[in-house]
Amino acid sequence: MIGAQDRQAGGYGLLSRYRGELMGIAMVYVMLFHAYELSDNFLPFKAFRSMGFAGVDLFLVLSGMGICCSLARRRGESYGAYLGRRLRRLLPAFWLVVGIYSVALAAAGRISPDVIFWNLSTLSYWLNIPDGFNWYISAILVFYLAAPLYFRLFHRCRRKEWLTLAIYLIGYILYRVAWSVRLLYLPDFLLRIPDFAMGFLAATYVMEGKKLTPRHLMVWALALLFGLAVVPGWRVQPVIFPLTLAVTAAVMPVCLILCKLLAWYPGRWVSAFLRMVGGSSLEIYLLNVIITREYDLLAPWLDHDPLHITFYLVAYTLNIVLGVLLHRGLERIMRRSESGA
Repeated sequence: MIGAQDRQAGGYGLLSRYRGELMGIAMVYVMLFHAYELSDNFLPFKAFRSMGFAGVDLFLVLSGMGICCSLARRRGESYGAYLGRRLRRLLPAFWLVVGIYSVALAAAGRISPDVIFWNLSTLSYWLNIPDGFNWYISAILVFYLAAPLYFRLFHRCRRKEWLTLAIYLIGYILYRVAWSVRLLYLPDFLLRIPDFAMGFLAATYVMEGKKLTPRHLMVWALALLFGLAVVPGWRVQPVIFPLTLAVTAAVMPVCLILCKLLAWYPGRWVSAFLRMVGGSSLEIYLLNVIITREYDLLAPWLDHDPLHITFYLVAYTLNIVLGVLLHRGLERIMRRSESGA
């Protein structure tokens, strides 16, 4: 994504060096969040698991980073060429997994046949179609579509930090508007708009070789404190202070902390595992959504203890293995088709 010199740098350069591992952490955290049937009476772990939706925020920051760097490296590339590259990574796995799953649900009479179209078109979320597959792919596709336009604005703006802060405010205002008109399914997307913008800012810091100066550390410390301060407000007024607001405020300082931990950790197998999961995160995520939705179907075969630990150990191991194999298989097919063309 970024040159070797940037990857080896400290500070913000660690975001590039450990981007794959961070993607893996985000995926594992989302999977933990989706383990709804897990009996977790240990309160600290239960609270940690309940915040697993923050893995999506981490994904979006890292996606914003990757797209910003790609656009900077390929300046002058046509919009069609850019979009073609993004869709080739996203849609084959999405259409394969969601297509087979949707057809199976329709054949079993669990969804109407028209939902197959709405799912595959990624419009099911935006039109709030009942029994739609999932919101995340629909959201990330919109971010992909808008990224080149935002990149032009971002590149020309001299006050990039202020622009990023403005995106935070815009996202929150749009959330409040959506809530007031009872579009209650849209906050998942609207409150995550700042994540993508933060990814652009982080990518710029990495490409410019910026260091974590005391001033920057103070800003990120304040962002983290603001995120923590939102939590008491959420307990009293969850509409005004949505918990996602706390996550979007704290996501960058958390990323930097995780990078430091990864840099200090001497072992290799953990990093290798996280990179593997991060590299196949799309396929793993799609399969994980199905496992989450089909707990009742899979439980008779996989669930053998009252805490449901066995189910998730077996199901999630298979989830990761199948996701990695699917990713590698699709990559091989895409390479052959491109070389043949």
